[in-house]
Amino acid sequence: TQDSLIQNEKYTYELLDGKRGLDGSLTANAWNYIDDRGNYYLSCNSGVYVVNIEQYNKNKTIYRMWLNDITVDGTKYYISKSETTSIGESADKIEITPILMNYTKEDPYISYYLKGFEHKKNIVRQSELGTIVYTNLPSGTYTFVISILDYTGTKEIESSSYSIEKPERFWETWWFKAYYIIIAVMIIMYLTWLITRLQSNRVIERQNREIELAKKQAQMGNETILAIAKTVDARDENTSQHSERVAEYSVLIAKRMGWSKERCEALRKIALLHDIGKIGIPDAVLNKPSRLTDEEYEIMKSHVLIGGDILKDFTIVQDVADGARYHHERYDGKGYAKGLKGEEIPLNARIIGIADAFDAMTSNRVYRQKMDMDYVLSELRKGSGTQFDPNIVKIMISLIEEGIIDPSKRYEGGEA
Repeated sequence: TQDSLIQNEKYTYELLDGKRGLDGSLTANAWNYIDDRGNYYLSCNSGVYVVNIEQYNKNKTIYRMWLNDITVDGTKYYISKSETTSIGESADKIEITPILMNYTKEDPYISYYLKGFEHKKNIVRQSELGTIVYTNLPSGTYTFVISILDYTGTKEIESSSYSIEKPERFWETWWFKAYYIIIAVMIIMYLTWLITRLQSNRVIERQNREIELAKKQAQMGNETILAIAKTVDARDENTSQHSERVAEYSVLIAKRMGWSKERCEALRKIALLHDIGKIGIPDAVLNKPSRLTDEEYEIMKSHVLIGGDILKDFTIVQDVADGARYHHERYDGKGYAKGLKGEEIPLNARIIGIADAFDAMTSNRVYRQKMDMDYVLSELRKGSGTQFDPNIVKIMISLIEEGIIDPSKRYEGGEA
């Protein structure tokens, strides 16, 4: 009221300007007028502006707002409120130009946003509203919402929404993603298999090389042992391939006892070297054609100790020194050089001892011929429990009787 204005009291007011329909400026020297119906007549430089101050806030201004189409990558698509508009899976740029018919002189607030892509509404004046552009939309369904707001820019007066769909490209579909995952898993599995295979091949190749090297080393060891055995036999004019035959008989006994292939092979090598100590015996004693004197016999017996000392550091075969050191021990303890008896004598040496004695009896010597097999068998039986292990004697006799051990075959071709 007039009094409120004069007293400078606080009051509410509505600013009328060009955005509220007042498109002219007030004339300073003119009289304004309010009639009894609340019509307020304002004198402006462009004419008289009339506003009803009693119904001003209740007066709903008249607007019309719609979309006919949208432009997608230069191509127009018809759009409707009642239907979802599909814009194509490869769409990149979307242009939206709203049509707004304003039957007032106001410049209302306009709110718009693309639901599903934007999270915040855009609010502008109608005069600022132009073509709205969206780019790089992911596949999915969106809703374009546009509204006319009241003069405060907060309350909706009218609103419209339009559904827009951008279909999934084939690589965005669930089945392609599943296919991609399966392919990726298969590739990972293949690469894992390939890497494992390559590593396994390298390991196998390395193992094969190591096995081949071990075989060559074993072969070299066998050849070395055999060469040593032949050298020992060559020094003794009374023996020819004696060590090889003792090794053969020993292995046959061990097989009958159920020994493994590896253990039999180790025994063969031990037996081949059982007489290596004879290298240290003088030729005059070793090759004497007649009976040895007591002194010479003591020298001859020392070959077991010499052999044991030679082989004590020989690591190719485990317990190889036992065959050389103990093969002349007797089961009753009356043998040499340690006087061991029974199972005190290593089993390797007990086997080699009977094989050594058997070959000595069944071989020709410079000073005598080989003994008759019946005599040899009787000597073996006589020596059971005294000179030889009785269990090994039984095995030896069974091998002879079965023809598995048959020394007579050596002489069929005229061997001496």
